Amino acid sequence: MQHKMQEGTIISFTTISHPPKGFENQPRTIGLIELDDGKQVLGELNLSKLIATSYKLIGYRVKPHTRLSRINEQGLRIYEVCYEPLAQKPMETKKEFPGYIVALTGPSGVGKTTISKLLTSQISIYTVQVPILTTRKPSDQDENEYTYIDAKKFEVLKKQGKLAAASNIPSTTDTRWYGYRKSDIEKIWEEGKIPVVITEKGLLQDLSRHFGRRSILSFGLLPPGNSKRMMLSCLLHRLRQRGRDSEASIQDRLKNAQQDLEFFEQKSHLFDDLIVNEDVDAVFNALKGRVLEVVSQ
Repeated sequence: MQHKMQEGTIISFTTISHPPKGFENQPRTIGLIELDDGKQVLGELNLSKLIATSYKLIGYRVKPHTRLSRINEQGLRIYEVCYEPLAQKPMETKKEFPGYIVALTGPSGVGKTTISKLLTSQISIYTVQVPILTTRKPSDQDENEYTYIDAKKFEVLKKQGKLAAASNIPSTTDTRWYGYRKSDIEKIWEEGKIPVVITEKGLLQDLSRHFGRRSILSFGLLPPGNSKRMMLSCLLHRLRQRGRDSEASIQDRLKNAQQDLEFFEQKSHLFDDLIVNEDVDAVFNALKGRVLEVVSQ
């Protein structure tokens, strides 16, 4: 229940006219809430201050509190989290379309950087790589894809609202923040080109919330394998073969990779396509075709 105790936004709702036995004998409005951490939950809406038929609830911000839900047959009082719409103008659910962003999401070692470099070099007339802000230290293996800043400056940019996306990627050795500046993406749009970003679950969700899901041409990259175990084995082989990471870093990346693979299933609506990266040329040609479709519209 604790993870539900945060504010969120109503993305859909329904009213149950005849509640099941044990519940109060009056209509109940159940909402699908997107919490501030990006998770979606179902919860009852407390509309005592709003008349559901007179308001468009989708887009309203809500705050949580606990309330008595029902009394079971043993006389136990069951409490659940309920959400109360805030008395304010609802958030705009139909954002103005700012432009397309190509997002490549997947675990470490799946080939995101390789594919992004092919896209931004072979069809550079249409695409530009967006620099990734990071608080981690530079590595000899980095290939100019990062802009390095300290943690304090990163936090200042977050508070000033200058980041379109920010995510803390778990590591046993240090705290590493990654993000994208709004201005870097908007500058590329001003040039009439399509920004290309490398993301993980936190960054992808932030970009979708900030610019709108329609703006994200979202592609999930998967390693070859008929099971998660085989996919992770493939990633382990690739990470060791490229020789860029310590063994501790590789183990961190594998732990995160397990969550990434689950994310594809849990948040399938955030992806336009899931592509197995077994042949780099085939993946590049597929994505190139999608980009050319967009620019020809």
